[in-house]
Amino acid sequence: MIGALLLSVALFLLAIASHLTTLGAAHRLVDRRTDLSAKMAVSLMVLFSHLLVAALFGFGFWFGTAWGLGSFDTPDAMTWMDYFYFSLINVTTLGLGDIYPTDHLRVIAGIEALTGFALISCSAQLFWKMMTQGETQ
Repeated sequence: MIGALLLSVALFLLAIASHLTTLGAAHRLVDRRTDLSAKMAVSLMVLFSHLLVAALFGFGFWFGTAWGLGSFDTPDAMTWMDYFYFSLINVTTLGLGDIYPTDHLRVIAGIEALTGFALISCSAQLFWKMMTQGETQ
């Protein structure tokens, strides 16, 4: 359990650092330019950041499985795409349930969902800023 918590905290910190770095660059771009191409570039930066976070946690699930923290309840062996798919579904808090972790990997899944919720909120704030920038108050 302690191993799963330590891995979760490390993944959380990496995810937060990478996302905030990307959002910081996106904020600076929005502050300089408000045209459609800049907004599209910012949108792609946000998408890339969320995909990177899903990939980080996907790697964490693979590592946790290899480390013996648990497995996934699926009849087939997990591939890198399965880890990424599960992570992407989990980080968005969608949680389809077609693949789910067992044992201590559930801790990582819970931390990932909380992380995803926080990061999506940060992204929403950036989109709000882009949409309202230039409006008179």
